[in-house]
Amino acid sequence: MNPPVHPSRPPARAPHAGRPAMGRAPRRGPVRRYLETRGLVGRHATPHVHTRLVAADGTRLAGTHLPGPPDAPGAVLLLHGFAANRRKPAYARLADGLARASGVLALDLRGHGGSAGHCTFGDREVDDVAAGVRWLRGYGYRRVALLGVSMGGTAALHAAASGVEVDAVATVSAPGYFHDPPRTAPLQRLHALWGSPVQRAGLRALVGVRLAGPAAWSDPRHPAEMVADVRVPLLVVHGEDDDYFPLDDATALVAAAGGPATLWQQPAGFGHAEEGFTNDVVDALTVALDQVLRTERFLAAPVARD
Repeated sequence: MNPPVHPSRPPARAPHAGRPAMGRAPRRGPVRRYLETRGLVGRHATPHVHTRLVAADGTRLAGTHLPGPPDAPGAVLLLHGFAANRRKPAYARLADGLARASGVLALDLRGHGGSAGHCTFGDREVDDVAAGVRWLRGYGYRRVALLGVSMGGTAALHAAASGVEVDAVATVSAPGYFHDPPRTAPLQRLHALWGSPVQRAGLRALVGVRLAGPAAWSDPRHPAEMVADVRVPLLVVHGEDDDYFPLDDATALVAAAGGPATLWQQPAGFGHAEEGFTNDVVDALTVALDQVLRTERFLAAPVARD
């Protein structure tokens, strides 16, 4: 498909080293969280164009393209976590931040937001990632990095390990292993929901997330095994107080990586996934992805822009 013409691009702003990324994002109440998950609040603040993609298996996907500055070194494919979407405020702010230095395609993974299909926790989402990378290459970006958060991190690693050609991968709060039964209380609750048709139907009715049952799971390799086939630079960002996936998962990903790998261990208060998207963290990710697209290397420690 031919990508749409984008609006005028904003002036470029050079990344700059500065303060370390740390701290907690603002708390939201249950009503606000519900509205964000439904996609009823949140939007991108920078110039953007909504677009449609089709995965190899025919699943229709919704995305938003943020062109970035004229001298952008490449583009970032942004992949959200479970029960999120590209317009959720935390992800929209992240995309806006990234677009200060790079082009961005923010994608709704299958079963979420404006995309069709059913969520498979990063398994069949490899086709979604491949579709996003194809779109960006077709638009003209020569270099493409993946930024996957939680479930989106699984999808990013799965895609890169399966041969989807990218230039770098960054994950935030991604798992290293698929434990059965899960080891943490939040995952135990999610596992119970996954196995219950009634609860899956309730999830769809309540927040609009369409979740496939266990029968759709193809039993892929653990991410800590997949990552051996990821030969491009890898950045793993993980909080010490992640209540879904312990820090051991992150260290396992870095230890097993098939290419150069960097761990940003975030202090207590970072939490899980978008909980940690403070302005400093958004700035640090913007600098890191700009750096890797320009130099093929991730920064050893998080820095922020002026």
